[in-house]
Amino acid sequence: MKTVLHHATLPWLVALAALPVPAFAENDPAFELKLDIDQDGKMDRAVVMQEPGGPADLYIYTAAGEEKLDPSRPPDFVKKGLTEDRVIDLEGKGKGSLAMTSCFGCGASKSTEDMLTIVYRHGQFLVGGYSRSWDWNQRTSDGVKTTVGGCDINYLTGRGTVSKDLEDGKPIKGKFRPVPLKDWSSDKRPKACDF
Repeated sequence: MKTVLHHATLPWLVALAALPVPAFAENDPAFELKLDIDQDGKMDRAVVMQEPGGPADLYIYTAAGEEKLDPSRPPDFVKKGLTEDRVIDLEGKGKGSLAMTSCFGCGASKSTEDMLTIVYRHGQFLVGGYSRSWDWNQRTSDGVKTTVGGCDINYLTGRGTVSKDLEDGKPIKGKFRPVPLKDWSSDKRPKACDF
């Protein structure tokens, strides 16, 4: 009877061990921010964990903004590998939105900067906005070719603009719809934001 009970509990123990809980005791968060992202009047907490050179993971704890975060408390939302680039800022914007800024190259001769705006609407976390700027220098046989530009997509209004070579932004044809944050990846980035 003991053996049967041990075999029956083993899968549950494995499942519990696999739950995503950040290791706050071992590592300090790269960024931590208190905000009311779900707009229920209670402060929430967003935490970004990122090892140097590794992907950034986002953890959101609802109604946990005012208390000391218990490392054993599972997050209410987790997005592993939200970006491969280095996170340089996490800030609250109006209406409970959360903006995460990351960069590749970070000011080097080949660099990009991305800002992902996260909102909570209709019971789920969504990508409400995405912007990207680039300054890319490539050596050619004639010297250096510089590509400069940017894009700004507002998924909540369905509109976006793109600029190339220091020109003013021009509207992007087509409509954009919010993307569930759980499904977001750089592959979901609009083609207009590639250079």
